[in-house]
Amino acid sequence: MNYVKFVSIFVVLFGFTLISSSQTLQEVVDARNRGANLMGEGKFDEAIAEFEKSIEIAEAVGEEAEYIQLEVESALPNLYLRKAADVPRDNPAAILEALQKAIEVAEKFGDVRTKENAERQLIQPMFAVAMASYQAENYDDALVQLDAVIAQNPNHAGAHFVKGVIYENNRDVENMDENFRLAIAKGREFGDARSAQSAQQRWRNFHYNAGVQMQRAQRWDDAILAFTTALEADENHFESLLGLAIAQNAKRNWDDAIAAALRAIEIREDSSLFWELGVAYQGKNDRVKACESLRKVTDGPRLENAKHQIEHVLRCN
Repeated sequence: MNYVKFVSIFVVLFGFTLISSSQTLQEVVDARNRGANLMGEGKFDEAIAEFEKSIEIAEAVGEEAEYIQLEVESALPNLYLRKAADVPRDNPAAILEALQKAIEVAEKFGDVRTKENAERQLIQPMFAVAMASYQAENYDDALVQLDAVIAQNPNHAGAHFVKGVIYENNRDVENMDENFRLAIAKGREFGDARSAQSAQQRWRNFHYNAGVQMQRAQRWDDAILAFTTALEADENHFESLLGLAIAQNAKRNWDDAIAAALRAIEIREDSSLFWELGVAYQGKNDRVKACESLRKVTDGPRLENAKHQIEHVLRCN
C-alpha cells in the first residue's frame, strides 16, 4: 500500500514537472515573439526588455530552451544598434551612450560584426560631444573628449585641429604647434582638406603675428624663430618671408636674408624686398648686385633711401 502511494506521488510530481517545464519554455517563446513584434514596431526599449526576459527564463529552463536563447542572444546586439540609430541626431551624447551599450552587449555575446559596426559609428557623436564642450568653453572636458576621439581614430585631423585651437587659447605654444602640425599632416593624408587648411592658416597666423611683435621690439632672434615657424606652416607666406628677410638683415645674417628675400620675390615682386636684398648684398660687399637690387625699389617708404644709397653711398654707374 505504501509502495503504491509512493509511486502515485512520484507520478504526480513528475507530471507536474513536465507541465511546469512546458509552460516555462512557452514563456521563453512568448517573450521572444513579443520582442520581435515590438522591434518591428520600432519600440526598441520594450523589445530589449522582452528579449532580455526571454534569455533570463531560458537560462532557468536550461538545455531545452538553449536554441531559443542562442537565437535571442544573436539578435540582441543588433537591436541595441538599431536603438542607437533611432536616437535623434541632435543629441550626440545619447547616441554615444547607446552605441557604447551596443558595443558592450555585442562583446558579451561575441557578435564581432555588430561590435565593429558600432565602433565605426562612434567617432561622429564623440567628436560632436567634444565640440559641444569646446563651444561651451569647457576646455578641460573638451581635451579629454578629443583625446578619446584620437584614441578611437588617430588620424582624425579635426580633433587635432580643435586641440590646437584650445592650446592656442591657453597660450600653450608647444602643444599648439604639435596639434596643428598633426592636423595638417593627417588632413592631407586622409582627405580632410578643410581641417588641414584651417590648421595651416591658424598656425601660420599665430607665429606671423608673434614675429611682427618681436620685430617691433627688435627681439630679432625671437622674430626669426617666429617667422621660421610660420613658414613651416605655409612655406609660401609672403609676409613671413619678408619679415624673415628684415630680421636676418638686422642680425647681419646676409646670406639668410638674401635666401628669404629671393624666395619671396618668386611669389611677388615688391619694393620692400628689393630694399632688403640690396641691404644684404651691400653687407656682403657685392656692389653690383646691391645696385641692381636697389634700382628696383620704385615706390614705398624706402624709395628715397634707395636713391641715396645708389647716388651717394654705392655710387652705382
